[in-house]
Amino acid sequence: MALSPARLLAGFICLLCLLRVTFHLGETTSGPLTVASVIAVAALQLPISLRGGRRPAPVLLPAQAVLNYLPLLAEAESWRAGGSGFVAASVLLVVSGPWAWSLFGLIALVEGTLAVALDLAPVQVYYAVVAPLNVGLMLYGLSRLTDLLDRVRRERSELAARAGEVERLRLWGYVHGLVVSSVSAVERLARRARREHDAEAARGAIRRAVAVAREALERVRSLPAVEEAIPVPSRDDDTRILRLATPILVITHVLFIGQSLFNFVADEGLDPGSGDAGYLVLLPVTFGLQFWHLAALRAGTRPRGPAWTLAAQALTIHAPLLQGNASGLVVSGFFAGVVLLYLRTPVSWPLSMAICGIAALEAWSTRGPGVAAYQLCSTLATALTVYGLTRLAALVTELRKTRAELVEVAALRERLQVGRDVHDLLGRGLTAIVLHGELALRLLGTDPGRAAEQLERVTESARTALSDTARLSAPDRRLSLAAETDSARAVLESAGATVRIDAAPVTGPAEPVLAVVLREAVTNVLRHSTPYECVIEIAVEDGRVRLRVANDRAAPVSAPVSDGPGTGLRSLRARLAAVGGELTTTRTGDRFELLARTPVDHENLTPTR
Repeated sequence: MALSPARLLAGFICLLCLLRVTFHLGETTSGPLTVASVIAVAALQLPISLRGGRRPAPVLLPAQAVLNYLPLLAEAESWRAGGSGFVAASVLLVVSGPWAWSLFGLIALVEGTLAVALDLAPVQVYYAVVAPLNVGLMLYGLSRLTDLLDRVRRERSELAARAGEVERLRLWGYVHGLVVSSVSAVERLARRARREHDAEAARGAIRRAVAVAREALERVRSLPAVEEAIPVPSRDDDTRILRLATPILVITHVLFIGQSLFNFVADEGLDPGSGDAGYLVLLPVTFGLQFWHLAALRAGTRPRGPAWTLAAQALTIHAPLLQGNASGLVVSGFFAGVVLLYLRTPVSWPLSMAICGIAALEAWSTRGPGVAAYQLCSTLATALTVYGLTRLAALVTELRKTRAELVEVAALRERLQVGRDVHDLLGRGLTAIVLHGELALRLLGTDPGRAAEQLERVTESARTALSDTARLSAPDRRLSLAAETDSARAVLESAGATVRIDAAPVTGPAEPVLAVVLREAVTNVLRHSTPYECVIEIAVEDGRVRLRVANDRAAPVSAPVSDGPGTGLRSLRARLAAVGGELTTTRTGDRFELLARTPVDHENLTPTR
């Protein structure tokens, strides 16, 4: 859309103001108070229509009504019936309930009554009634559509957050149920193995415990696919927007048809064979093509051969000019609106302005520059109404699709985040269960005492995994780097490694990120090596924190891993990149080293939608 909804609405209000001002400037009886009142009424219309989701101040409508009818009392000779369109729109926007439409109809009735009292011609009485209805409905429709679309757009972030929360809760429920049931089974099997006097029965219990832990480890690393789409909450506003635009467009067109008929009847010198009568034959064709084009856009399609149908509509409007008949130009604004909707911006706006310009030039040649300016503003305002109401209603459908895509993207982003948290928080505990269980199996036949120690560590690791599961769903999942360092020493030493730690204290935003890095690094050491020695160094220098984890006896590069090569490292790189850090790994022979660097104070750089 070339114009934003708010700019389109502001431009429409300014055009209507210019339309009224040029009309009164062309009247010799119009005084300065009348022109000033028109400008003041339009100025008050801006905060009433462009309210940005806020309810307009109650005092604006009475003030606008007083300014609108003030010239009737102070400069009665300059009063022109039918100029209360701004007030009519404001009544619908400010007053709620059935009273709004009652007052709206009352304004048209008052204008018609004043026209009759002023002894105006029937066509002018018709105009006095129709003009405020027409302008009021068009301005009300554009204002409500702009306001509702703005509200839908502002609520998109809330919708995304809600979708992410739904996906997070679903995945947490899955992980919690899986880990709790699996770890509880591991604990029971470990206790049973310790109580068993039969070596084969104990071995069988340990094997089952290791199998359960390994299966749980694989399943938490591959979160379940979404079985059904997250529903997009329906909005009454969407339906109201769609219900609002089409009737206003239809009523506006019908009122203009009525005005053309009144013009035909009011012209006493009209001859049945004249050009005006001929145009009445073309009028149904003009509006038939107009509705054909708008109905196709409303249905989300484009009619076949739009160039031909647009050319046909242009002919029905402009062909009578060849006979000196300009009656068709009264509806050229509707055609200009269709051109804006069907053609691309570089072509549509110049062509629409040309259509409006033709109407203005014809008025200049016959009735002078004042009427020409009025005709230009009137035609352009009609074009903006057709364009705005149709395009804004189409935007509702586009926003519905965008909202659905936004829900999907938010759920996917949350899924990736939960996947990283599950991998980083639960991976080490389940890996430790598998490690100690397999070691207990190997020691069971040769050293029952050490096997019993390993089974005790299986139980401890199971409890740690349960604690990590509870932390996963906690609102604040920040890890302590000091606690992770102590935990790393304990789990590595229990695996038979000599651990050397040289750790400087780290606080602030970098601490929880490096705690996750250290946890995953230790998990990788346990899964992919049987180390004799592991070194952990944490240093702070030049405003950056450096974490180094090195171990020997790393598994060969070609050795398969259950969750695919580098899955954990990719997750760590993503976490560090989000805070301006980096991760590198090096391998020399059987020695593996992980090096992470991050600013002490960082800004989260994770992209948001």
